[in-house]
Amino acid sequence: MKYLILKTKASNGFCRVRTIKNVPRAHRLNTGVSCLGDFPEDALFKMNDSFPKDIRLPDSISNISSLLVVSERFKAALEGVSGALLQNEVLPVKIVNHRGRTEKAPYFIIHSLSYPACIDEAKSKGEKSSIDPSQFQFMKKMVLDPTRVPSELMLFRAAQFPALPLVRTDLADSLRKLELTGFEFHEIAGYEF
Repeated sequence: MKYLILKTKASNGFCRVRTIKNVPRAHRLNTGVSCLGDFPEDALFKMNDSFPKDIRLPDSISNISSLLVVSERFKAALEGVSGALLQNEVLPVKIVNHRGRTEKAPYFIIHSLSYPACIDEAKSKGEKSSIDPSQFQFMKKMVLDPTRVPSELMLFRAAQFPALPLVRTDLADSLRKLELTGFEFHEIAGYEF
């Protein structure tokens, strides 16, 4: 199997958001711990005030927390591919615009529960975290060992560098056809971290 990086991209005109609000223990969203049972109904993101003219809503919203925040359309696209959401939770969130009003369009966090240790550390280059030495804080070169990824996973994060979602190429091909906005796919080899 081959995998790609799913990188949310900020574009002029499209909103960006800050960190998630009203979620106690929000750090769990970056660790693979289930949040489904106690995720608050009032979870929200506020549009980033540093970009007051960027108000359009993309299908994937750039955010400070590296979460995969997606539109109803993006979520439906994932639901339409058998197995795409395996080991992922879909958590509803609200988007609050620059005027303090909640946008009507529904949004969701695609929360990965599976973090396989699939980076070949001997071939990869980066700086390990001083807080958690099992993870890279920064990557210069990532080499994935696909044999360490369960074959049924289509969307996940690597345990050693969970900052970027990884997507199996067949899922990426399905998503590309829909011309969703706010993200792009990158080959892992040659990606500039």
